[in-house]
Amino acid sequence: MTPGFIDVNVSLGTWPFMDFRIQTAAALAKHLAAEGIAQAWVSAVEPILFTDPDVHDEQLFSSLARFPSLFPVKTINPLLGGWRASLERALKVHRVRRVKIHPNYHQFALNDPRVDAMAEELVRRGIPLLIQMRVEDERNQHPLMQVPGVPAETVSDLAANHPALKVVALCAYRGEAATLVAGRRNVWVDLSFIECQDTLETLCGEIPADRILFGSNTPFLYTRPAVMKVTHAGIAARIRTSVACGNARTLGSRIAPKMDEIL
Repeated sequence: MTPGFIDVNVSLGTWPFMDFRIQTAAALAKHLAAEGIAQAWVSAVEPILFTDPDVHDEQLFSSLARFPSLFPVKTINPLLGGWRASLERALKVHRVRRVKIHPNYHQFALNDPRVDAMAEELVRRGIPLLIQMRVEDERNQHPLMQVPGVPAETVSDLAANHPALKVVALCAYRGEAATLVAGRRNVWVDLSFIECQDTLETLCGEIPADRILFGSNTPFLYTRPAVMKVTHAGIAARIRTSVACGNARTLGSRIAPKMDEIL
């Protein structure tokens, strides 16, 4: 039996091109628990299309406060001058321990000096960086809103330039995973957008199993197929457990003081 999953790729909010059935933190917690997910890293949807993430992030953090299984993720736009103050408030007031960026939607390059400054601050504070490489499969995007994915090479270069930064690449395709992880001990990928026959077995043959995290991209994608990639994998139970929760738990144990109180 695979233990309770840690889902590193969950969102809550509204999206103009999809009708999400899950609209509240209570509904999200109930849904994830029914799928065997014990903990989830949750970010707000709306900041993807808003230049300033703070308003919707604050609403998200307040809504998650009553649900200990839902861990808030702060969205940052490093082009904004006030991102340091936003991060400080998220850390102190809401106990946020994870940060996400959307380089493609917020239109900044990962080699921008302002991204380097953010990376250095996250390293100083022991906070991992989640990079949302894409929100939707590019083939399913609205024809008037075509947004390419974040180039895997730029994520890999950022990780190389900041070897103490823990980088989690969310929604990477299978063909990008090897580029992201190759030669990098500080990069992880989630399973949400990796699709092939015997997904987990195949991926473990291409990249180290300890670089793989469980992620569902709920509610943009259905949750259960992601779970089944692990539970139905024909590999050793210890590897299934590592991917389901162990790797995320190990990553979490490195990122902040007293994190063992949360994880």
